[in-house]
Amino acid sequence: MKPLLITASAVALMMGAAACTEASSHAETVPPAAETAAATPDQTQDQQAADLQDMTRAEIQPVKHEAFTMAPDEILVSNLIGSDVLNPVGDVIATVADVWIGEAGDTPKLILRDGGVAGVGGTLHAIGFEGAIIEPVADSEEPDVRVTYSQASLEGLPVFEQDGLDDFRLASEAMGTTASLTSGDNLARVNDFIMKTDGTPEYVVLSDGLAGMTKYVVDADALTIEQGDGDGTLVIDLDADALAHAKVLPDQP
Repeated sequence: MKPLLITASAVALMMGAAACTEASSHAETVPPAAETAAATPDQTQDQQAADLQDMTRAEIQPVKHEAFTMAPDEILVSNLIGSDVLNPVGDVIATVADVWIGEAGDTPKLILRDGGVAGVGGTLHAIGFEGAIIEPVADSEEPDVRVTYSQASLEGLPVFEQDGLDDFRLASEAMGTTASLTSGDNLARVNDFIMKTDGTPEYVVLSDGLAGMTKYVVDADALTIEQGDGDGTLVIDLDADALAHAKVLPDQP
């Protein structure tokens, strides 16, 4: 009996060793997980350059601005100022001295100059746009301005007197003035205003910075006048990106 037991034990040991050998052989055949090769210094530098280009692409490539086209019932205030004012029968009785833009909520008015020479002297009167018909003339900078007043009735209007000077409530005072953008420390210069012929303010024409030549057209609501002690400050509630993507006013003939 002992030889049989020894033989059985030997067989069991041999089968266990074979199983271990097979498991070890199977483990060796499993391919190792692939390892990601470390980027070389040149590859890292190339990736950083690509990332920088993506970040600054908008600054490197110039933005193509869409041209602003004025509607038939829109007019530049700079063209309106200085225009002759005609009575109902076509006689010249005054000139447009300025446009009152006032503060937020004010109704724009025409400031007419009765008499004077070359825009100096005479008497100023303010009338509402409802009392005038403004007709832009083709190939002409100055429109036809016809009013419902006669010479005598115009002279009978109250004299317009402004409280303080250079407070930017007149269009001529704001035009050419530097305004602050609410975004950062950027500045813009007010070049002109665009309004409907019925006096509704539409747009403000701005230049970027102090020496910018491009004229951007933005909504009139973006411009506010902050009143001070006898003067005012122009503020443009517009971020730099919106200004950079605004429509551009072509040079006028």
